[in-house]
Amino acid sequence: MGRITGSAAARLAGFGAASVLVFTGAWTAGGALGALATAERGDEQVLPAGRTEPPAPGGVISTAAGYTLTPARLMYPWREATEVTFTVTGSDGEPVTRFDTPTDGRPVMDVAVIRRDVAGYTRLRAEPGPDGVWRAPMTFPGEGVWRLYAAFTPTGGPSLDLGADVHVPGPYGAFRFDHEDRSGLCGPSDQQVRIDGALLPGGTSRLFATVGHDGVPVTDLEPVDGGAFGNLTVVRQGDLARFPARPDVTGAAADDRAGPGIAFSASVPAAGDHRLFLDYRSGGELRSCEFTLPTAPGS
Repeated sequence: MGRITGSAAARLAGFGAASVLVFTGAWTAGGALGALATAERGDEQVLPAGRTEPPAPGGVISTAAGYTLTPARLMYPWREATEVTFTVTGSDGEPVTRFDTPTDGRPVMDVAVIRRDVAGYTRLRAEPGPDGVWRAPMTFPGEGVWRLYAAFTPTGGPSLDLGADVHVPGPYGAFRFDHEDRSGLCGPSDQQVRIDGALLPGGTSRLFATVGHDGVPVTDLEPVDGGAFGNLTVVRQGDLARFPARPDVTGAAADDRAGPGIAFSASVPAAGDHRLFLDYRSGGELRSCEFTLPTAPGS
């Protein structure tokens, strides 16, 4: 077993022990979001699931449309504060320095890392330097091969989500995850979160995260990036293709509150198991949870 410590250890180790109460009926929304009314759902509900164009897998390749994601360094220390550094180069081999800003409030560069065994997904805050090198603080919680994701839109170019491997030397043992794991503690806290809904290959599926604390609904969820009340990313086990889920609510003001439910729409192109990574903010603290969902039986 590889060594995973800190908040990543809490996210990876605590979920099987969680006993979660699933809240049905009304979702409570505060501030300007009283329109978030009721949502009835069951564990295997897909609402709706029309056949659509499959989403493009994100982070599987490092070069597309003439743009390349290149880590500035390939080796990183374990459990030490460091900076993940990388460039995006164009077809001329020069660093790209102009990127479009998303209109929904998300960061210009959507950066994350995940270990090759689908453990430890971590969103990073990357900032560009005058030399075209992007830098993001990171403390890797375990040894092994990690995938670096970067999603962006170069000015005048297409929207891309590229990936490249980096390495954290040391003894390594892969984590094993249950075929399905819908509930867990959201560390480093005693809040419990459950994911309801099902993933339908080739279609759009509805997923619902419900947050509780000792059996009581949590209704103080705060906006995160883009004014959503949570960020949810779906990562396919095997090739680590990632598919960001779309939150139902965006554009919330800083003093708006919601809960206990957060609704998302997600699309995956093929059958298989997927790891889901949820970030949300409650009580002024950013919290992270992980789950495993298979695609819907018979889909």
